[in-house]
Amino acid sequence: MKYFFLFFILILSCNSKELGTDEPDKILTGINNIFISQVIDGRNESRKVIIHANSDPIVNFSYPLVFFLHGNGGSADKWLNPNLDYVDNHEFIGIYPQGFKNSWNLGQENSNANDIEFFNLIMQEISSYQNIDLNKIFAIGTSNGSGMVNELAINTSFLKGIAPIASQLFIDQIKNKNINPLSIYQVCGSDDETIPYNGGVSRVGHTFMSANESIMEWAKSINCNEEYVLSIVENDSLFTFTNCKEKNQVVHRRVEGGNHNLSGRGRFIINDIWKFFKSLD
Repeated sequence: MKYFFLFFILILSCNSKELGTDEPDKILTGINNIFISQVIDGRNESRKVIIHANSDPIVNFSYPLVFFLHGNGGSADKWLNPNLDYVDNHEFIGIYPQGFKNSWNLGQENSNANDIEFFNLIMQEISSYQNIDLNKIFAIGTSNGSGMVNELAINTSFLKGIAPIASQLFIDQIKNKNINPLSIYQVCGSDDETIPYNGGVSRVGHTFMSANESIMEWAKSINCNEEYVLSIVENDSLFTFTNCKEKNQVVHRRVEGGNHNLSGRGRFIINDIWKFFKSLD
């Protein structure tokens, strides 16, 4: 087997505490770094994950977990400041993994890491903590991270909802696969210059469905009625499928005039995504 893991390594956190040590109640608190060991291309690599929790968590409260995945060339650290208010207000615990070679392996990237395995290992490590709600685990990704979020939804079963931002499904990515039912909030810019809204070959090396085909494929895969409701939110077009298996919802947000960076509106849209996640049964 080309990819396998050897062991976990936990190091001192940003709070000068070792995560999982001297904490008999196994509570996530403050900002912690963990490092997970994984063999990639025959070498043992130590992969960083930032865990961003409130420094004074509510007693006997189980927090939702939200994974945030950076784009190609990005850094996990970039999510700390944008999510401070959410974490300080006890909304969720943020999980910020670092892609190997600063990217997620979707077949055209520099990384050869088995990222599905990587995320399963993260879940193994954090699932023993008492102040997390394992029934409320979500993932938000941008660009290359968005593609990885789609892969996680297709190939794992721990997610309740995902929000792929600035990337739709690849051609044939989801067809003929048994998908664990979950909710989707897909966001694409109508004028994306990197991943064309209407699909086709992109300059990142992948061939994409159109954004509309992508959301229809998601709706079909989790047994939604293919009829949707069209509404306007902050000048964006919102296509919502609500009659889905297990009360899931599938939403596509077309950011009118938005480029690959959504014309600077990403933070505001993430706030709407979190409201969507919180509304799920």
